[in-house]
Amino acid sequence: MGTHIGSDRTGAHRTGSDDAGLLGREHEKALVTALLAGASRGGRVLRLNGAAGTGRSAVLRHAASAAAHQGIRVLSTGWAPGERGVRHAALHGLLRPELARVPCLPATERAVLESAFGGGPTVPPPAELAAAVLNLLAVEPGPVLLCVDDLDRLDSASRDTLNALARLCPGTRVGVIVSERAAPGAPAAPDQLAATLGALPGPEARAVLTRAGRATGYAEEHLVLAVARGNPLALTELSLGDGHLGEEAGFGMLSATPRLAEAYAEDLAGLSVPARGVLLVASLSVSAVAQDVLGASALLLGSSDAAGAGLAETIARGLVTDDEVPAAGATARRRLLRFPQPLVRPVVLHLESTARRMAVHAMLGQSVGSPAHAAWHTARVAAGPDEELAGRLESLAGAGPRAGTGVLVALAALEGAARLSADPGRRADRLLRAAELACDHGLVDQALRHARQIDPAGLGTFGRALLLWVHELLPGNTGGGRERITELCEAARAVASREPALARKLLHAAARRCWWQKAGPGERQVIRATFEELRSAPWDARDLAVMALTDPLSVLPRAEPRPVPGLPAGDEPNLLGQVAHLTGDLDRAATHFGKAEAAVRAAGRHGRLPQILVPRAMGQIWLGGQWDTALALAEEGRMIAGRTAQPDWVARATATLGIVEALRGHHGRALEYAAQVEEASLRLGQDRQLHLASLARALTASGTGRYAEAYARLRGLFTEPSGPCAYAEFWGLAFLSEAAPPAGEAEDARTVVAQVASLTAAGRAPLLERILAYADAVLAPDAEAEDRYRRALEPGIEAWPLLHGMARFGHGAWLRRRRRVTASRTPLATAESVFRALGARSRAEQAASELRATGLATAGHQDRDSGDSGADALEALSPQQLTIARLAARGLTNRAIGEQLRLSPRTVASHLYQIFPKLDVTSRAELAARFGDV
Repeated sequence: MGTHIGSDRTGAHRTGSDDAGLLGREHEKALVTALLAGASRGGRVLRLNGAAGTGRSAVLRHAASAAAHQGIRVLSTGWAPGERGVRHAALHGLLRPELARVPCLPATERAVLESAFGGGPTVPPPAELAAAVLNLLAVEPGPVLLCVDDLDRLDSASRDTLNALARLCPGTRVGVIVSERAAPGAPAAPDQLAATLGALPGPEARAVLTRAGRATGYAEEHLVLAVARGNPLALTELSLGDGHLGEEAGFGMLSATPRLAEAYAEDLAGLSVPARGVLLVASLSVSAVAQDVLGASALLLGSSDAAGAGLAETIARGLVTDDEVPAAGATARRRLLRFPQPLVRPVVLHLESTARRMAVHAMLGQSVGSPAHAAWHTARVAAGPDEELAGRLESLAGAGPRAGTGVLVALAALEGAARLSADPGRRADRLLRAAELACDHGLVDQALRHARQIDPAGLGTFGRALLLWVHELLPGNTGGGRERITELCEAARAVASREPALARKLLHAAARRCWWQKAGPGERQVIRATFEELRSAPWDARDLAVMALTDPLSVLPRAEPRPVPGLPAGDEPNLLGQVAHLTGDLDRAATHFGKAEAAVRAAGRHGRLPQILVPRAMGQIWLGGQWDTALALAEEGRMIAGRTAQPDWVARATATLGIVEALRGHHGRALEYAAQVEEASLRLGQDRQLHLASLARALTASGTGRYAEAYARLRGLFTEPSGPCAYAEFWGLAFLSEAAPPAGEAEDARTVVAQVASLTAAGRAPLLERILAYADAVLAPDAEAEDRYRRALEPGIEAWPLLHGMARFGHGAWLRRRRRVTASRTPLATAESVFRALGARSRAEQAASELRATGLATAGHQDRDSGDSGADALEALSPQQLTIARLAARGLTNRAIGEQLRLSPRTVASHLYQIFPKLDVTSRAELAARFGDV
């Protein structure tokens, strides 16, 4: 048995996605399985049809591979350039491995085959030739699969014979799978299988794109997905590249590769000269108005009649559509030309010469009605600087939405306007706008390319300020010491009168550096002084952001800011969300960030997403009833930040993951994340990241009973008494207060709480109010604790589930220590329930241990113990002994157990001395084996 797959004849037509895995083609694979299953019982036919690049060839390769693995003989053929006019060429290629067996056939059938392939004067009828072929295939026993690709492009004699053969297959051991570009002219026979391949669904399309590996960045992947529209071949061939944006960018497309152009070339074959001319004009035109296209086509073809006839032919071929839509005025209408298959446009451009395209651009520049659109075409053929033309072209960058591939139009327009700029300052400004837009949309390579074209030489003070801003703008340029803060403020002052927008950007950049690098009072004062000098009342979101980055507490008492006109979609809610987040007002931050995320996603501004997703994830630690949302947001933010070259936000997202994992009791994972953050902090020169790493390590320590270590780490967050407190300190205050009593640091913790209360007396976010109330209760003397816990647990605390659980647990543990056992059960049970819902495993276990110490076994405890080797310990040990035994089995030292249960290490040792003989164990290792992982 032989296999003939992918000969020279089939090599040229391998279009579509790679067949490895056949992503998104489950239905077609099922049909192939059905086809092969019936191979030994009687031949069947499977017909595949679909547009270019939809993966028909990939399905054929999958079928051939599957058949070969089942021991089925496979013969393949397909269209080859130059053979379309050669009679029976494709059929001969199909049967080539079998032709040596022709002498075994009866004389009549030998004559038929020799007449077909020998070039004789007579051509056998298709049905007669098909019968002879079937008999030839039957010479060697066993089933056969015939794979025929691009049936509609084969020579007519082969096509007719193969169609006849398909009708004769039932009852034989020959199966046929046929692919063709268009749907068959006649419906498939009842005993034939059929499928039409269309676009891939979103997840499968993304998987194909990822596997192809041509689109390297997150934003570029989205652009390819938008242009390809699920076409498998386009997903594997399109990419943005790192060079100048081409002509296709003017209408929001990516350039075609030779392989993609070849797949669509058949659609363009046979067009008349006028139709080909009109198609080229329509493909190049950034205006869809039919009148614009016809005007340029008439110039190209020399006649309006020729242009009209060419347009009619392209419409008849289905290459373009002609739609009437309302225009300005009550009754006015205008005709618009659309491409049903958008990929045809870049293919047409790929197949035409540069000289011919440039000539059409010149003609479109004369005929297109929109000045901005006309400028695009004129600029393509402009020989030198032209400021008037550059201005018109620049207006194209500001017209219309930039969502999806619209960003390509804006970037190409700005790039072209910069090239035409006679004034170096205008050129630099336009390139800066392009770099900012590319950064905003996560197109890192494009941003870098535009930035490298900026030459600040000869621009004086403005050039130096521009260079500073470009350095701050580009992803990953976070290095430099705190001296850069002063430099940015000086540059902002220097350009404030000439370029107030640039001055505000520089000041905001200085404030960001102040925050990330934990700058001292001197740098903060420089920013505040510059801010007061340049600010013009009333306040807006950008002013508040600068304030919040340098002194968050000063923002709280202020009223709602005035709207900022002209900000890109999502920027204002994003700024307000940042301000609320920095001041600890997580509820308001969540509202603003939600609006910002929706707007930013809709606009395709992927570079902004990590700055929204990561703070949202951090807020969900306190606001969420479960931490799945926090983890999902942090993971997505981390992934996007990594793929848009934002290492600072990668570290921030990693720190958030570390905190959540520490709270969930996954301590090993939390420590890995903390180490990654610490390494990134050193690399980036950003001390601010270390606060979150310290939080993760401290929570890991307290989660394993090492309260003294946890307290020491958390105390390090409050080393600057006059420093600007913000969310890291606010959060740390709750955990520091929790760790202080078992660590023997209650008195010191009270001074920290008093310090924060004093600094925030002028205004506090609701969460901070509750954290301070919780800290007062946890650290209160026994005589005052009851009233303070009552204030901490006032209605409304449920809005912050983590704090609610911590407060309930603290209250319940305090009641149990006061021997109010019955009263302690309700808050402890509530705490365990809240912690389990959140996913805080170690905290839930601690609450369950306290609850068991009251003599009440929890449902979760009973579930875990049913049937295990520790079940009998319930009767052998007292509730407190059972709790100590379980903690010791988890590996905690006597000191750690004592800190957690408020007992001395000597008391813990005494209990263990009694526990060991009761359980018939002699070591902690045996104790751990007895209880398992509890």
